[in-house]
Amino acid sequence: MNERIVGKKAEPTVEELEFIYEHLAKLSDQEVLEEMQDTEFPRRSLGFIKRRRREFNTAKRVLQLQLEKEVNPIVLKRREEHFADLADIAKSLLANGLDSVSCPGWTTNQSREVKYLLPSETTASGYDELTKEQLTSHLNSNMDAIPTDRDWFFRHCFIPHLKSELPKELTTEPFFKLVEEQPYELIETLRVLAARGIFKGTCPVCEDW
Repeated sequence: MNERIVGKKAEPTVEELEFIYEHLAKLSDQEVLEEMQDTEFPRRSLGFIKRRRREFNTAKRVLQLQLEKEVNPIVLKRREEHFADLADIAKSLLANGLDSVSCPGWTTNQSREVKYLLPSETTASGYDELTKEQLTSHLNSNMDAIPTDRDWFFRHCFIPHLKSELPKELTTEPFFKLVEEQPYELIETLRVLAARGIFKGTCPVCEDW
């Protein structure tokens, strides 16, 4: 029988917790303790097992509540409608050809400024060359075209969901700054969201679902 240990070394390992949780569902605390006697795990007290049972039961209740929310048909319908509304905003921001804009990676000889290509039916080449500032202007125009009755949803729902998709270092940046400084990167994220139709994160509308 292993000697009883104390202090930080007494913290259970993942393997020990898995063993205990697996047996808690069908054995009493004393029986779980007896099952552990012939294992390589440290010697434990009955109080230790009781604490693990409280943790196990608490976690199980939380997971059950979460699962009920996830499979609740009403919640599923609301989430589906919410995601559809978010996707509509993403598509609105990609209007006027921004969903097809590309960045070939080359620069002009004079300014060495990166150019972006926007499909066009009025030019011989089939596209217009845009600077970053012009790309930002197109994004701003699309934002201005969002109906005023969707302004609250855009600011308080869409932007939080969008930022949850961005790299961590960008999540604290004001949205207008992202539009000005990284318009193409923002467009790439919007294209993914519009096509996927599923959004990470939460907002005031869906935080309790």
